Amino acid sequence: MEKASKVSLWRALEAVRGALTQPDAVHFVMLLALLRHEAERDDLMERSQAEHAWSGVLGRGLWTRDGRDVVSEVVRGLWEWQARHVELRDLPPDLTDVRGADLEPLVRCVSTAPDLAALFEDCLEHVQRSAKGGDYYTPADLTGLVAGLMEPRQGESVYDPACGSGGFLLKADEYARARDGQAGDPALYGQDSNRAALETAAINLAVHDVPGVLHGPASSLTEGGFRDLTFDVVLANPPFNQTAWSQQARGIHPDWRYGFPPAGNANFAWAQHVVGRMSPKEPGRGALLLPTGAASTTRSAELQIRAGLVEDDALSCVIELPAGLLPHVRNPVTLWLFNSSKKDRIPWGSSDRSGHTLLIDASGTAVKVARGRRVLPDDARNRITTTFASWRGAQDQEPYEDVPSWCRSLAIEEIAAQEYDVLPSRRVGAPVAETGHGDDRERVGDLTQELYGLFDRSHRLEAELRDLLDQW
Repeated sequence: MEKASKVSLWRALEAVRGALTQPDAVHFVMLLALLRHEAERDDLMERSQAEHAWSGVLGRGLWTRDGRDVVSEVVRGLWEWQARHVELRDLPPDLTDVRGADLEPLVRCVSTAPDLAALFEDCLEHVQRSAKGGDYYTPADLTGLVAGLMEPRQGESVYDPACGSGGFLLKADEYARARDGQAGDPALYGQDSNRAALETAAINLAVHDVPGVLHGPASSLTEGGFRDLTFDVVLANPPFNQTAWSQQARGIHPDWRYGFPPAGNANFAWAQHVVGRMSPKEPGRGALLLPTGAASTTRSAELQIRAGLVEDDALSCVIELPAGLLPHVRNPVTLWLFNSSKKDRIPWGSSDRSGHTLLIDASGTAVKVARGRRVLPDDARNRITTTFASWRGAQDQEPYEDVPSWCRSLAIEEIAAQEYDVLPSRRVGAPVAETGHGDDRERVGDLTQELYGLFDRSHRLEAELRDLLDQW
């Protein structure tokens, strides 16, 4: 069904090529999907404005007029939805010079779609592939990985301070449903500074029949809409290396417990925001995507904050991910996991990992699916989640052990001795054991194998870099 949905959308977009731009076409499909969803809601007690508008769109009266009239009818049908959610300002395209009849393939695509949620996800994927510098949405393989690591449960609250299209929130809800068997849980909260992204998130939640509370458009760093709340789970994929973020709110701020973030880079503002929004009571936990440079930077302000996160035992795990997973980031990225406690309590299992941080080097696990595009395959995601679950002592998991070139658990003292460098690829290599003179030959053999491994890694990274450069 998923493949047929993608084909149907592609054919509809090809049919209107030349009549309107692809972004306008995709946005119009999103609007139509929302209108049909509202018209077919099961809880309607009487004929709604959305149902009137959808019937009008399906009729042929509008096709003799211009596209502006069709869009106006769609927007009128969504007035009731806008009153409950957000006002649609950026999303409706301007189709003044388009004939109504030219829009018929898009209407047919939506009206015949067997699954509106799947169709909307196809639209987001199309936006993701064609984006040239605007908004990007977190791919499903990464949202799935994060949900599997955070394990949101029914009754818990989940917050995304840079929610984009709402992908993290939806994946958290999906995980909780699959685990606990109840829809509508956990309680979802999101904020974004971009109006178009916020509108997209609202529609995305609606067509998936998932309730949530959204705030914005406003930056969570400077105008937090949920400042008085803490959450069981905090998830974020914010803009990397954001420069113009601080404005007037850099100074006194409840989130800056480890130091003032530099005004020219928001990476550690986001890190502290995630930690600051986590519930202080277990099981408060968080996940944040950051550029690899954040794990080893020696800039004084950022080093101070990273050291504070380690020394306060707030940093649970750093996972180095492959290049090419995010369309707008050509280099490998890191996934940081935070916690309010590492002690023996649900859901963190039976092992006390206080004073330790787990590093996982998964930078070589991607699979190429298109030119310059990679995904994290199921076996890689499963290995990452299993490793983390074993480390924290989850039930039904094998006891944790360090695996050279894959994972290593480090004490705070060991991390401090290396200037709080937590970049996994630098720290998970095979440790060199102290040996006597009679073991020199074995030691040389171990070092040789480690060197060969580094050679293999170098060749792999070179191949990935060449592949990524080919797309330019």
